Amino acid sequence: MEKKTNNKKVLIIEDEAMLSEMYSDFFSYEGFEVFVADDGEKGIKKAFLKKPDIIILDVLLPKKEGTEVLKEIREDEEWGKNVPIIMLTNLDSSDHILTVIQKYKPSYYFIKTSIEPKEVLMKAKNLLDL
Repeated sequence: MEKKTNNKKVLIIEDEAMLSEMYSDFFSYEGFEVFVADDGEKGIKKAFLKKPDIIILDVLLPKKEGTEVLKEIREDEEWGKNVPIIMLTNLDSSDHILTVIQKYKPSYYFIKTSIEPKEVLMKAKNLLDL
């Protein structure tokens, strides 16, 4: 099968190498230009450098939690406040995470154990009207 192209960029901020690679493969196959970061600090740097069309963001990350990454990106008035962000976590909803989600509004929030990677891809494509 031929690889698709859609001229969209995705940033995957995930510290679990297997998951990161799996998401990267799914998005790449669908024609996305894929960027990957394995911790929160690298994720923020890549986000502002590459300005992706969508971000897949893990909550539990080394160096800077996903909730902090979300907060910093959303505080950017030009690009970050509107970029679609899909958050992924293995945590059940703690008060801290719920407060951050209510305040900084990710586009979508999934519990990793209850979602298939292709569902995350489909949600991303829907958010980008692909």
